[in-house]
Amino acid sequence: MSGGGGERVKKAVMYGSGNIGRGFIGRLFSDSGYEVVFLSRRLTELLSQRGGYTVRSVGNEGATEKRVAPVRAVAAGSDGAVAEIASCDVMATAVGVRNLADIAPWIARGVAARMRASGGPLDILLCENLMDASAFMRREIYRCLDGAQRDWAEKNLGLVEVSVGCIVPQMDAEAARRDPLLVCAEPFDILPVDRDAFRGPIPDIHGLIPFSPFEYCIDRKLYVHNCAHAVCAYLGYVRGHVTIWEAITDARVERDVRAAMTAGATALARKFPGLGWESVEENVSGFLERLHNRALGDTVARVGADPLRKLRRDDRIVGAALFCQEQGVDPAPILKGLCAALRFDASGDASAALLREELRERGLGYVVERRMGVRPEEALYGKILAACRGVL
Repeated sequence: MSGGGGERVKKAVMYGSGNIGRGFIGRLFSDSGYEVVFLSRRLTELLSQRGGYTVRSVGNEGATEKRVAPVRAVAAGSDGAVAEIASCDVMATAVGVRNLADIAPWIARGVAARMRASGGPLDILLCENLMDASAFMRREIYRCLDGAQRDWAEKNLGLVEVSVGCIVPQMDAEAARRDPLLVCAEPFDILPVDRDAFRGPIPDIHGLIPFSPFEYCIDRKLYVHNCAHAVCAYLGYVRGHVTIWEAITDARVERDVRAAMTAGATALARKFPGLGWESVEENVSGFLERLHNRALGDTVARVGADPLRKLRRDDRIVGAALFCQEQGVDPAPILKGLCAALRFDASGDASAALLREELRERGLGYVVERRMGVRPEEALYGKILAACRGVL
């Protein structure tokens, strides 16, 4: 695509047109001067017809709206999608963990077409909630490439893990009916990325922060921010709150969330001494302030949804407790949130229903070992049982 003066406009391909794709990553691309091409399953026609959409940034001080344009969309699984991948300047995915394997063959076809057409490197920002997302995607993509294509990809395909911190809640049904493209998000534009994963020059994208070692950013997001968000949801649910901001304004919930965050941030500081860009207190106070954003209307049911996944060993609560133990930090504040998660029974949440059924029929020990992945010989096993005694 060319601008009015004949200059070439940079093109970013966004695989996924959901809330994160439109409300955060697509917006950052647009703010940085890119035409944004969405590879979409459900909004293709509407995005292309309108050529743009609105992001409403909401905070307690009010709301502002920004039009994201120019944009267009191509069917996610199509020859058109392959052509866009082959010719873009940068790419990102935000499709959800369950869909990553499905899009890998199409990315592979785009990689092969790019190799034939220009031979230029392709960097893909993986905006997914998956540990080791880059290794997973490289395996899935390589399944669909021949030997020469894999050799090219080793040198030219950058699979760049990203720490997405922006809170983008689900739109309410009435607002979504009035404008299916409208998305609300908090006013947040920090995007840490893995500096060492790029194969081409690091793109000039608003808010992008290249960081090395990126493990720091992954641990920070999962064991400090995601952990605190979930703990707030579960403690708030137990105390009868509907939204996150109502929960965090409850003094008891705020105290316990602050303690859980402080434990995780202290462990982070011990693992990476002198490395982080924020102190323990800045990590805690900054995120707590964001939780007070009542304009987002984010609910404890949404944030706490699928507790079986969020209680796994490699996820935000049990993972954070293990992380603290490894760094010599008492995980007790996090276990308070874990106990609340075991009482979460939001209507319509199949994961919560199964968890409650297994607790009732098989007992806490079974859930801790089989669902959380904590073995009886591990110190955390006994600590979980002790923390939940008399609570369930």
